[in-house]
Amino acid sequence: MTSKTRRRLLALLWGEDAHGSTAELAELAGVAFAGVHTELKAMQRTQLVVSERVGNKEVFSANADHPHAATMRALVASDAPSAPPPRKEDQRLRRKLAALGAPLAGVAPLKVAPAEAMETLVHGAALARRDATVARSLPLCFWRLRDSLDVKALAALAARPEDKHAVGFFLELAGELGGDRRLAGMAELLRDRRRRSTHDFFLSPSGCSETARDFPLAARWGFRMNMGLDSFRALFEKAAPR
Repeated sequence: MTSKTRRRLLALLWGEDAHGSTAELAELAGVAFAGVHTELKAMQRTQLVVSERVGNKEVFSANADHPHAATMRALVASDAPSAPPPRKEDQRLRRKLAALGAPLAGVAPLKVAPAEAMETLVHGAALARRDATVARSLPLCFWRLRDSLDVKALAALAARPEDKHAVGFFLELAGELGGDRRLAGMAELLRDRRRRSTHDFFLSPSGCSETARDFPLAARWGFRMNMGLDSFRALFEKAAPR
């Protein structure tokens, strides 16, 4: 399959169980709206995707009732040979993040003691730089813990200034998504003020397009990302506690 847009959409819809409007899926895939629209309509004709009206949006998702659904998932899973094998410690961390509120599909939560919560957030911010799915989910962990966050503990637990800086970014991002400006003030205490240039947020290929997105909040923290604010907002609004 030579179409990068088609491959990325199949990976999102069938491999990550993503769903959303054409604009939201284009944002997640890091590709052009027009290409995503064309591919979704083609997939709809072959019943690989289904859609429903949610408010004023048409929301697309994989057709789980398709007779070849299992084959589709197997094909998508086999299309990522370059991904490194999951590390045992990363898998355990994902389970802890799921317990703190990260909506990670197929990950069984592992109970986190209150004394471990801040350490889990710090390690989660480091993992997020290698895992785009964790990155999208992490603001929900900060949001759920917003009334018990210990900024001094977060700063002390971050082994490197760049890790502390990433924690600050996610803390402000959670405040932006949830509408709590207190978190932005707390985040400033974690900023590495020696940073003067912009760097790629992801340290390794995340499976998305390498095209940088317009993301002012990330830019203020000196990060260049291939996901924009809307990508985070779509998941946050779906999973954040009301």
